[in-house]
Amino acid sequence: MNISAEIITIGTELLLGSTIDTNSIYLVEKLSEIGIDVYRKASVGDNQKRIVQIILESITRCDVVICTGGLGPTVDDLTRESVAEATNSPLIFYPEVYEKIFERFQQRKIKISENNKKQATFPEGSIIIPNPIGTAPGFIKEYESKFIICLPGVPFELKPMVENTVIPFLSSKFPSSNKLYIKFLKVYGLGESRIDHHLGELLYSSDPTLGLLASPECVKIRIATKSDSPSVAKQKLDDMEAKIKQRLPNIVLPGDDYSLEKEIDKLLLQIDRKLIIVDCSTGGMITFRLTQANSASFLIGSVISTQIFHDNPQIWIDIAKKHMLQFPFAYVIVLHPDIENKETVARILTIDSEEAYKIPFLGTEEKDRIRISVFAIELFRRRLQNITVNL
Repeated sequence: MNISAEIITIGTELLLGSTIDTNSIYLVEKLSEIGIDVYRKASVGDNQKRIVQIILESITRCDVVICTGGLGPTVDDLTRESVAEATNSPLIFYPEVYEKIFERFQQRKIKISENNKKQATFPEGSIIIPNPIGTAPGFIKEYESKFIICLPGVPFELKPMVENTVIPFLSSKFPSSNKLYIKFLKVYGLGESRIDHHLGELLYSSDPTLGLLASPECVKIRIATKSDSPSVAKQKLDDMEAKIKQRLPNIVLPGDDYSLEKEIDKLLLQIDRKLIIVDCSTGGMITFRLTQANSASFLIGSVISTQIFHDNPQIWIDIAKKHMLQFPFAYVIVLHPDIENKETVARILTIDSEEAYKIPFLGTEEKDRIRISVFAIELFRRRLQNITVNL
């Protein structure tokens, strides 16, 4: 049986953009580990009528509703009142909870206010979720054999409450041996639409499922399956990965913590060569990426002002050749803009060769610089491995 959940983040600050919601990402991950699927998430401001409405909508669709935020002591903290109204439950003051809140204030040598009693008030029949860090306990309210779980919005308070109370509670209520297993792959230098085209019917697979996540840096391919057996899940993920690599030969790299820069470093170390960058097109982005990756094979970064040498790429090539006289066993990547054709040229030089590649991007915005630098590094990877890509 599939158990479904929805997440409601509560707080006007979320709608104004002054606070970024990171709780939902964390909750989706933790719920998926115990086989609970999150189908929707929504944000709502500090308005009791609207909070009640969205809770009632969610609870009719799913088994578990998790609300974050609105558990403070002030008048605009309305989660308790909203859940009480939605479930037709009176609010009850819990003296034992207030006592613990009072002790927490005393430990911090802070004077407690009368309005903090609100934080010890919950819909009747609630299961209290202890907050080991803050002063806002959460609560679980059962309603029509479903569960509304309310947690504070502060991430460092929410996380231990989820791990210590919420996940064990849900695991006991909805025991499931099926867990979600996910593998990520990365593709650099190829757009989402081309990847979609070549994967074709694989994208319609129901088990494992596939998803494409595009960014200026790369396209991630997500492979996901549910199983009660880690070995069966691994086999399914590995089989799908093999099919993907057949459709996209030589350009699929591992996901997660692996990076294109790490791959370049590994390849250069294998052949005991170094890499020099003469970066005149991305404001030093390619140099930054390689140094941030702690590349042992990165030798020197010469970042030249685009304004000075804008119309004379030969100057950059001459600079590169000077480097090569000093380091004859190095590769050199020279990046320079081609304003007329609205593209960037990546030249890969060795002491006895020079190859030019066209990169179909030009621009000074960060996303453009990321795309150009990643494309150049990917071209260099293909050059090192003698890979020709015709996709």
